[in-house]
Parts: sequence; C-alpha cells; structure tokens
Amino acid sequence: MKIAVTGRPGIGKTTLCIRVYERLKDAKSISGFITREVREGGRRVGFKLVNLETGAESWLARVGEGKVRVGRYAVDVASFENFLSTVDINSELVIIDEVGPMELKSRRFVGFMERAMESDNLLVTIHYKSKHWLVEKIKKEFKLYVLDEENRDFLVGKIAEDLK
Repeated sequence: MKIAVTGRPGIGKTTLCIRVYERLKDAKSISGFITREVREGGRRVGFKLVNLETGAESWLARVGEGKVRVGRYAVDVASFENFLSTVDINSELVIIDEVGPMELKSRRFVGFMERAMESDNLLVTIHYKSKHWLVEKIKKEFKLYVLDEENRDFLVGKIAEDLK
C-alpha cells in the first residue's frame, strides 16, 4: 500500500512517521528517513535528516546564506544527495519524510523518489502547498490523508495497520 500524509507545518507528520516506524519495526524491515527540526534557543535554525536503519544524520538545510535557498534556509544539496546514497529503498516498508520544497531542489532526490515509488509499501509525507509534478503524482497515485489535531492519533494506528 502506498500512503501519503500531508498537513500544515508543525501538525505532526514526522511524529506520525516515527510512531508508525515504532509500531512496525519488529514486524518488518523498514528503511527511509525522517526530517527533524534543529532548534537553538527556542528558534528553528535548520533541518537534519535521520536514516531509519542506521541512525546516521545529515544536514538538509540551515538558516543562512547559500546558493540554493528556500525561504530563510540554505539547502545543502550536496550533503542531501550524499545522504540519499546511504538510504536503502529495498525493504518491506519505505518511509520518506518529506517530499517538499527543500528536497525537491535535488534532481537526484526526484529520481530516488521515482525508484522508491515502485515499492509496494511506502509511507511519504508531502508538503501541503507544493505544486511540483512529483507531489501531484503522489497525490493521484497514493492513499492521501490530511493530518490535523483531531485525527493524528487515530491515523497512526490506521496507517500502521494498513502497512502491516
């Protein structure tokens, strides 16, 4: 089953991925990555990627100057693409958090996603406002859930059961 989750920033998409991972990790092989906010002094200063198999981390973006930008963040495309080369997409479940404006700055990521979308069991989070062709394709081909405060606890169980 292919499932996509969207919702406004901060609603809990990454938390949902972590909770689904925790529920299923003993039942099946899981690979992929989550994207975590990095905060300093209560302010968000960037985003790090975490490999679900190895725990390895890599910067995706940080506040500051850079050639590739999304809002106030400089996207480290080279670091992201190196990180992607460590992510296995040949497991029983692949989790990709997230397909959004920062990640889509990488052509290699788009190819990575096209290969990942050949998997039978896939959970992805997608940016809620993105109009990129890949996000539109995911919306059409995947079971799509819109996460909110009322359904987020229920959806963890529902999605975990669907992917079991």
